[in-house]
Amino acid sequence: MAYRGIDLILFNILPGETVLVEYSSVSSPEILLYLICRGCTNAGRPVLIDDISDTFAEYVTRLELMGLDTDDLMEIPVIKIGGSREFGNVVGRVEVDKYSLDFKYYGKIYDKVVPEKVVCNPVLGIHKLFVALERQDVIRLVRNISTFVGRKSRFALYFINRDVLEKRTPELLPLLEETASTVLQWEAERGKYRLRAVKAANDEILGSEVSMSFKDIERT
Repeated sequence: MAYRGIDLILFNILPGETVLVEYSSVSSPEILLYLICRGCTNAGRPVLIDDISDTFAEYVTRLELMGLDTDDLMEIPVIKIGGSREFGNVVGRVEVDKYSLDFKYYGKIYDKVVPEKVVCNPVLGIHKLFVALERQDVIRLVRNISTFVGRKSRFALYFINRDVLEKRTPELLPLLEETASTVLQWEAERGKYRLRAVKAANDEILGSEVSMSFKDIERT
């Protein structure tokens, strides 16, 4: 099963980690989200999704077009950050004021809904905030993200469109890579999807690589 290959990396991420998940514009990151959530569900591990600017709805729509079953995804608790669509199992909402994010208010919502077990926390669409920010606000957002490193109630997976950042603010991606405790790269090439761990807090997964075809994914 494709998600079991992903599990070899996913379940060796340590509680409290901030993980950067880099992907290209043509690599279909929604497939990785699908596999992560499927693996966690089958293992009885809780998931909490942060949905920035309706990105979760975009992911689910594309998965449905691929013919994948999204019913389980629609049951996962979602904290919406900005956006206008009421989509999925929304358990809290944080408004974005002038493209800034109130992390104190987010923290209050998070503390109310986070389960007792360590939660897998995918964060979708945060590059949209970076694109909208003025340069002087970018460092502030990175600093706020870094304050969540070490929060043992979760490990967070920040899905980042690498192509967008390299064109808009090329200096930002190396800064985020330095801040993150683990860096994963999701790629698609010649009919194969590949996940690589290029940086890791847990030495057991450093350099790990998982490869799969869409047929493998359909069989999950």
